[in-house]
Order: sequence, then structure tokens, then C-alpha cells
Amino acid sequence: MHMWYLGGIDHRPFLHLFEKSDTALAALGIQRRWAGAHGGHPCRVGLSDPPPGSELLLLSHVHLPLHSPYHASGPIFVQRGATRCVLPHGEVPPYVQRRMISLRAYDHAALMREAQIAAGSEVGAQLDRLFADPAVAFVQLHNAAHGCFSCQADRVAVASPPRDLHDVIDGTPVT
Repeated sequence: MHMWYLGGIDHRPFLHLFEKSDTALAALGIQRRWAGAHGGHPCRVGLSDPPPGSELLLLSHVHLPLHSPYHASGPIFVQRGATRCVLPHGEVPPYVQRRMISLRAYDHAALMREAQIAAGSEVGAQLDRLFADPAVAFVQLHNAAHGCFSCQADRVAVASPPRDLHDVIDGTPVT
């Protein structure tokens, strides 16, 4: 069983930006772009390559906002109309599988525990390995070539096992 899932960025903070003029966006350091026929502009909200002609915003995003020496931001693309995608446990989106990916594993204090580069086709296996360490709280994926934030893998919450009809102490049912 995979102990992780990938999730996109929350779409709500970006909604109002699509209604701004290009001049107003430029004043904020944001550019309006249009998806091309060959991909290369994956939406960090929907975790997919937008169809050709889709409206995108290229902007700087704080992807590690926690109080940490690793606090970080970088450029991302957001597609108009995209809503936050959370993939099923163990699923890696096609745009990640086609790239070299930098994986950066962090603990609960947002301190980096490990980092590596892997082919996108190996990301699932590497996430399995990283999350085998109970100290790893989350892993951020970056496109290795350009360094752009791609998405985040979070640990699957482990639910308590269902209680049986009886509690058990030392293998003996207690009634």
C-alpha cells in the first residue's frame, strides 16, 4: 500500500487574478500565457497539461511557506477554471512521469531530511522509499531542469484499526 498521495495547490487564491487586466497582472509580476500544442506548462492546481489554447497565469508562488530555513517560492502555471486535484494514493500524473524530478523530503519542522533526482517514471517507487521513513512528513517535487515547483506528496493519514467486539490485552479478549 502506498503511504502517500499527490495534491495540487488550492485554486481559490488565484481565482480573482484571472479577472485582472494584463497591465494589472504585470504590476504584480504575473504574466498571462496560453497553453501550446506541445505541453510544457503543467497546471500546479489541476496536476495536468492544459489543452492547447487554455488561459494560464505564470506567477511566483510560495510553495514552502512554513517558518524554516527552507522557506521557498518559485514560478508556477495556473490554468483558468482548474480546481485543486488530489490524486488517489500512489498515482503519479503523466506530466511528472515525463520529466526528471527533484524530490525533497521534509519532516514536521519543515527541515529537509533527504533530496534526490529521479526519472519521472521512478517517482512512485522513490516516494514509497522516502515515506518508509516515519520522520518524513511531506515531499515536494520539482522539475529538475528548470527547478520549478511541481506538486507535493503528503503522507496518507493512518486511521485507527476498527475495534473488534472485544478489546484485547495480551492476546486475551476483555469483556
